[in-house]
Amino acid sequence: MAEVGNEMIGAVNYMKKKGKLKIVALGFAVGVALLLLGSFAFEKKEAVIAESAATNSYEAFLEYKEGLRLEIEGLCRRVDGVGNVHAVVFFDGIGESVYAQNTQSGNTEKSEYVVIGSGSSSHALYLGESLPKLSGIGVVCDTGGRDNVKNELAALLSAAYGLPLTRVYVSEGR
Repeated sequence: MAEVGNEMIGAVNYMKKKGKLKIVALGFAVGVALLLLGSFAFEKKEAVIAESAATNSYEAFLEYKEGLRLEIEGLCRRVDGVGNVHAVVFFDGIGESVYAQNTQSGNTEKSEYVVIGSGSSSHALYLGESLPKLSGIGVVCDTGGRDNVKNELAALLSAAYGLPLTRVYVSEGR
């Protein structure tokens, strides 16, 4: 062990004499600087990716919400005696990220995320986004004041979207 230490000291002294120690020290400093800059750039890139994913997720939610609203309005217009429809949809949230999980059944059910990669590059296996859970529908439409048409619309929307009748409201428009 002492021989290795003596060889290193001898190598450093040799580089000092030849003027190479400054070049080696400069190379070492540049290497360390590149490693530090690279790690900061990687962290910033991850933050930009996460922000972009959140923005894309919210935009996808808005598109889904608008598509569902238009679908409900179209369905209502097809019912005899209904005209001039405007619908509003309500959700419990905007969906969430879904990750792969291993589930073990037995006396107690145990679940853990599937992790890929190793060390600092390990992460949970991302599957995608879940759709937000529809929690209510409100419809304002012209029914000519007929309660039976409003009740029919409420029953249709309840059945079509799996909501209890208490979460679907149909009101007469003006």
